[in-house]
Amino acid sequence: MTIPAASLTDLRAMATSMAASAPVSSDLLLRVCDDIERRGPVARLIEDHPDTADPMFCVRLLAAVRWLDLSGLTPELAAHLRRFRLGTGDRADNDHTWHLFLQALREHPQQVGTALDRPVQQHQPHRAGALLAGLGLLAAPKVRLLELGACAGLNLHVDRYRWFGHDWQWGDRDSTVRLACTGASPGELEIVDRAGCDLTPRDPADPADVLILRSFLPPERDVELLELDDALALAARRGLRVDQADAAEWLDAKLAEPTGDRSVHTVVWHSLFWPYLGTRQQAVIERILSGAARRMPLARIALEPHTWSSPPRLQLTLYSAARTGR
Repeated sequence: MTIPAASLTDLRAMATSMAASAPVSSDLLLRVCDDIERRGPVARLIEDHPDTADPMFCVRLLAAVRWLDLSGLTPELAAHLRRFRLGTGDRADNDHTWHLFLQALREHPQQVGTALDRPVQQHQPHRAGALLAGLGLLAAPKVRLLELGACAGLNLHVDRYRWFGHDWQWGDRDSTVRLACTGASPGELEIVDRAGCDLTPRDPADPADVLILRSFLPPERDVELLELDDALALAARRGLRVDQADAAEWLDAKLAEPTGDRSVHTVVWHSLFWPYLGTRQQAVIERILSGAARRMPLARIALEPHTWSSPPRLQLTLYSAARTGR
């Protein structure tokens, strides 16, 4: 199989958007696209993988080499990235980075093959700030939070972080996870229950899973890596486990459970998840939500891109309990 031309176009757009904040990774992703188009060594490495049609497949490739770096298996690459990760604009530096990237792929085929089988899981805790903004718009005093594609469950701990807005603070005053947030204060709200599902959940208390999640952050993102480590440590202490389950089946079962309190608003939340579903799966989830709205106050808060290369947008959907007649 080969990577579709449309996916390469999206990847190039993504790489361009990363240039300011992650220049080394941006250049690597562009070179990967070039290599695939001319059927170079990277193309030959990945061409037999069954998931090459996945628009984000090449991100797995970058994460595979980042995993080798974090694991201590590529010390020369690690030393080089520490020196040049902020980007100097020197073509020779970028050429050497590419040389070391290819060398890592050649020297560790087994580890790279294992990494290519993993789904993309860019699980940054500051993404929960979008959830918080959506909860503020919803203005429900009590919330049951259900997350689809929850990964390690970091977004489910949104109220256990300390958030700093323009002229407000919110969350646990003593939290070790302290994050900046835009928008208005979410006001008074209580999360009375929380749960999440994922096809490949990660355990924040498992060092192997932590390493995998760290590998999906570009090496230039030092601050975000520290935030991720703090959030994973908090999640490990809390002990909340994400269920391994299909999203539609899990959601159907969860929404069949009564809250026992009509003042509790059930919120279904997901981020950078929806495009991975087929149109049939999306329609099934929409039907489940529409049906459940007859039994409980229900909303969906999503942070999703229109296309893979476009920035994600916050969406708040309120589901009505009204029945439609024939």
